Amino acid sequence: MLRAAKFLILAAVLLALAWWVGSLPGNVTAHAGPYTIATSTPAALLLIFLITLLFTILLRVLGGIRHAPGSFSAWRGGRRAKLGDIATQRGLVALAAGDATAARAEAGRAKKLLGETPLVLLLTAEAARLAGQTDEAAAAFQRLTQQKEMRYLGHRGLLRASLAAHDSTVAQKHALAAEEAYPGATWTRARRLELALREKDYTAALALTHEPAEVAALATAASYTTPNPHRALDYAKQAMKADPTLAPAIVALADALNGRQKPRAARKALLAGWKTTPHPLIAAAWFAPEATPLERAQDAAILAAANPGHAESELLLAQTALAANLPGEAKRHAEAALAAGATDGRAQSILDQLAGKPAIPSRLVWVCDSCHHAQAEWAAICPGCTAAGTMRWKAPGTALV
Repeated sequence: MLRAAKFLILAAVLLALAWWVGSLPGNVTAHAGPYTIATSTPAALLLIFLITLLFTILLRVLGGIRHAPGSFSAWRGGRRAKLGDIATQRGLVALAAGDATAARAEAGRAKKLLGETPLVLLLTAEAARLAGQTDEAAAAFQRLTQQKEMRYLGHRGLLRASLAAHDSTVAQKHALAAEEAYPGATWTRARRLELALREKDYTAALALTHEPAEVAALATAASYTTPNPHRALDYAKQAMKADPTLAPAIVALADALNGRQKPRAARKALLAGWKTTPHPLIAAAWFAPEATPLERAQDAAILAAANPGHAESELLLAQTALAANLPGEAKRHAEAALAAGATDGRAQSILDQLAGKPAIPSRLVWVCDSCHHAQAEWAAICPGCTAAGTMRWKAPGTALV
């Protein structure tokens, strides 16, 4: 309805204008050499309008002819861009599908149509990586690092390749460059942590993780490896804060306190650790190196008193009594350890030795929760899978409850 009203109003205005022009009085006379043209004023205005219209149309036609080559080039460029975008999209789909052949073909087609745009470079690099063409992929990723908005992806690809090649020097270089290009990226942080764990750079690894188990293990290792006694104590305290039940961390704290000439504080830390987490490592750190077997048996009673009746306390008393040639005490505490749940073979081994039988070795070792690698010594980083904080004291093939 509104459109019809507008049309009627416009038509009325045009008719009124035409009627006004048609009603103008007077004549117009034009002289051109021997020619004379005389007409009415409305006809002259109409003629001027027609001449202006024809001149305008002529100018538009001439302008279109002049710009025709550019317009054709723009049309052709737009068509190439559209085809290049389609090739890029198909290449990304092929990458997601794991089709290396199709991805490389579409990457080549996109490169011919669009040139080495950042997205085409990324497609080329990932397609080459998927196809196992490491040199080609590295070259494309390297060119991608020259693109301001995409350099993180370039360094990311080069970092991933150097980690796969176990080239720590190059990997460290690209890790720092990727961090600079995109600070705080979770993926980069994880790869930097992986690299630090491979190199056993405990200090660098500590700065890259907040997982309590990882922090406790790495800080314990850092406490043992740093030559600075003050830093060793700081790392040991950090480990204890992250996991107060980790036996190696408890021992590291005691060792650091001894390094600071604080033996009473060290023994107090071991007593506190035995009260919460009795472990053979704590027992080994408790005794003085020069102590005789009898002195060890007497000192063991002090440590065991921090957690009386516990299987580890009874085992400690039985082991030290056996070493001090106190068979009655050794048998009593070994039987008490069995009753307390010491089923790993250590208590039975003491009883077997007292009965003149061969000793049964303990089945307890340090086992990695991730890859199940087992070894006798604790390690902050698993030698099998380079995971941090995954070593647990248990028998292989069993789970901790």
